Amino acid sequence: MKKLIIITGVSGTGKTTLAKILYKKLENSILLSYDEFSEMIYDMIGFKNKEQKKHLYYLKIEMYKKLIEECMQREDEIIILEKPFKIEWKDFLKNLITKYKYETYTINIFAKDFQTIWNRLLEREKSKEERHPAHYLNSYYYNKRNEYKPFFEYKYDDFKSEYDNLLSNSINLGNVINIDDIEKVNVDKLIKNLMI
Repeated sequence: MKKLIIITGVSGTGKTTLAKILYKKLENSILLSYDEFSEMIYDMIGFKNKEQKKHLYYLKIEMYKKLIEECMQREDEIIILEKPFKIEWKDFLKNLITKYKYETYTINIFAKDFQTIWNRLLEREKSKEERHPAHYLNSYYYNKRNEYKPFFEYKYDDFKSEYDNLLSNSINLGNVINIDDIEKVNVDKLIKNLMI
């Protein structure tokens, strides 16, 4: 049976980490990470102002959707999607799942509480793990990447609102798996549940 694994949650919950682990462990899987896809686009063509960045945002969404459908159309065995999927994605994904007959799992990654995620983002900021500068800049070109200074892009109240919104508006398609603490996940057990 073809499987679609949707990994969702706000920044700092561990989506990317889990997606990469599953991708390495699940044979015949492909990983479509929205952030990595976005960064590739940013590095290829860049943008000189807010307007161009906004236009690229809509272009990336359309291209990402086309990639998902392309992979389903060619009947890829296991497709892993990783993005903070909001409720507006539900109908689009639901239609593809029905059309191409994919058994679906939604993995919602949360945390014990919002403060845990906020602290994790602050720790990430202090570490050497840099977020791609194009996410927080209004002008970006790859050949100038070394000139950009790291910048903590999150504002507490805005990010808390996004967290609460995603918590109450999860897309929850197919079999739903909620993870409250990424650090306590038994990956082998999770894979066993996904491969039943």
